[in-house]
Amino acid sequence: MIRIAELSDSVDIQQLIQPYISDFAIHAEGEQKFSQSALERLLQQTEVHYFVYERASKIIGVIAYREPTHLVHFFVDQAYQGQGIGRLLWNYLLQRLEDGNPQQVSVNSSCNAVAVYKKFGFECISDVCEFGGLRFIKMLRLKSSCA
Repeated sequence: MIRIAELSDSVDIQQLIQPYISDFAIHAEGEQKFSQSALERLLQQTEVHYFVYERASKIIGVIAYREPTHLVHFFVDQAYQGQGIGRLLWNYLLQRLEDGNPQQVSVNSSCNAVAVYKKFGFECISDVCEFGGLRFIKMLRLKSSCA
C-alpha cells in the first residue's frame, strides 16, 4: 500500500535510507542531510510531497518530490528489491505529477542508482558533482520519455 508519509514515519524512513547513505555522502555534512531530524524537517515542508510503500505495517519503500518536479528521495529496502516496488512507487508518483502536466522531472542520482533512473526514462545531464557533502549525477526525464 502506498500512502502519504507522516512525521511519525521519520524513524522508519531513516532506517530504510541508512544503508544507502555511503553511496552518495562523502563526509559528515552529507550524512547529516539524512538524519532523523533532517527527515522530520523535510516531511514538514509544504512543497515536499513524501510517500511510503508499506507492507504488513513495515515501510519498505519511499519516494518524494519537491514542487514542482524534483525527486528528492527514492529508496526501496534492499531486502525487497527486484519485486517491482520501485516501479509501483515511480508509477504512483508519475501519476501525481501528470495531474500537474509536468514537462520534466529532475533528480540528483547517486552514482549507483543511475541505471535504475535510466530505466525510468532519465538521462544524465552532468558529470559527477560534489556539493554539500554529497556526490551525485544530475539527471532529467522529459515528458516524452518512456517509463
